[in-house]
Amino acid sequence: MPGGTFLAGDRVALRTVEEADLPFLRDHRNDPATRRPMTFDRPTNMEQQRERFEDLYDGDDAVLLACVDDEPVGHVALFHVDDSAGHAEVGYWLTPEEQGEGYATEAVSLLLDYAFAERRLHRVHARAIGPNEASRALLERLGFTHEGVQRDEEYVDGEHVDTHMYGLLAREWDEEVTA
Repeated sequence: MPGGTFLAGDRVALRTVEEADLPFLRDHRNDPATRRPMTFDRPTNMEQQRERFEDLYDGDDAVLLACVDDEPVGHVALFHVDDSAGHAEVGYWLTPEEQGEGYATEAVSLLLDYAFAERRLHRVHARAIGPNEASRALLERLGFTHEGVQRDEEYVDGEHVDTHMYGLLAREWDEEVTA
């Protein structure tokens, strides 16, 4: 396992992204099963992935790989962090073969624990396109409130689709965790 473990749950560990992980990220960023729900619409080669690595992983954001048995199965990120206002956005994806095992729920839960307990954020928001019912269900299962719809905001698979907006406050996460 190239990167250091940052957060660990029962089955999922979140670890730092290292240069050796770039082929994994590039390959899945290009995989239609990953890129379409994430609305990535341009191909990414290794040089572009390396540039993203240098830019994206060099700030206040928490960008981590979700790993099971020391192998990467996905990606989670806490980004657009605004420490002054106390909010950020969460994003995530899993490789298609690892979906449906509960790994995303555990990985995002670990990231939310970090966001609220360690970063002391007040609010985390997330977006999911309409056709991505699994992602919307995950957010609702974790206690996010559906806050609205941006109609026909994204273009995926030849059609315009809605983007669903979700939000979660620290006090709601505390209630969810202690329930």
